[in-house]
Amino acid sequence: MFKAARLKQLGYLALGTAMTVLLLAWAFRDVHWAAVWQTFRQADWGWLGLGWLAYLLSYGMRAQRTQTLMAAVDQRGQFQTYLAAAFVGFGASCLLPSYVGEVVRAAIPARLDKVAFEAVFGSIVAERILDLGVVFLFLLLPVWAGLLPEGAWLNLPIGWMGGAILLAWLLLLAAASFPKRLGDLAVVLCRHLKLGRFEAKLADSLGQFLKGLTALRQPGRCGVALFETAAVWGLNALTYWAGFRAFGLDAPGYAGALFTQSVAALAVVLPTTPGYVGAFEAGIRLALGLYELPIDVILAYAMALRVVMFVTTPIVGLMVAASLGLSKAELVPRSAGRR
Repeated sequence: MFKAARLKQLGYLALGTAMTVLLLAWAFRDVHWAAVWQTFRQADWGWLGLGWLAYLLSYGMRAQRTQTLMAAVDQRGQFQTYLAAAFVGFGASCLLPSYVGEVVRAAIPARLDKVAFEAVFGSIVAERILDLGVVFLFLLLPVWAGLLPEGAWLNLPIGWMGGAILLAWLLLLAAASFPKRLGDLAVVLCRHLKLGRFEAKLADSLGQFLKGLTALRQPGRCGVALFETAAVWGLNALTYWAGFRAFGLDAPGYAGALFTQSVAALAVVLPTTPGYVGAFEAGIRLALGLYELPIDVILAYAMALRVVMFVTTPIVGLMVAASLGLSKAELVPRSAGRR
């Protein structure tokens, strides 16, 4: 069992490393690094500082959304706990494989507020599908408004992305709508695999996980969570827009910021090394390349946003974890087994 898990981790690492190398090679092709560095040095860090504040505010909205989703299963938890979990979890995702960061986000409320780990993890999965739907909508807005260069959107696999997101929505909605049937199916599967004493624990964990999806089948609460998701990405887009201002870019505007962040957010779904290295840069180059901006400006912009978002977040996360007295042992993946 341990050997198989180890091999799986190594396989994921190898795939992520290969993907990172390929994406970095694509994003940094035909680059003159002296020009990129010179452009980076000329950035207005006052604007980037304002963008960082908007980025921090988006975490507050993420915490509010988690509380909204968890209220559907009568395990509300405290806002400050979910806020701490967001900072520490996303900070961990910048340094460790992204799935570890999600486990950490679920482990902190389970540790501090005694809510079910599996239910929080289920709500995080629900958040991810809400995120995908909203960022895809924000990607379409400049296309519908005709704000992209003519025909540029044809370079984007919009149909494939929309189809994949819709399928994910339907699968999660089905899981949320029929928890008992899925639970019964899990029990049958466990018996077929002869898991013995693990059967009851797995079935209970699945039940708690499905509870975390409850809000998806409650139109009112799901609507509130969707509004909060739009606010999360609206604030996040302010960070991208402030980055434009820092480099003296007027052409993309706020609609372009929504579009650029959406392409980057969809790109980081790809398996890469921690910190979304390669995928983030490739997403930004793809998006801003449609505006026909100079390559050195695009990559200097990507570097500046990486500092604002992916360098500062682990620092904030470590400070929050230290202030709460949380040890590494309390946040590792084996926390998934705790209630």
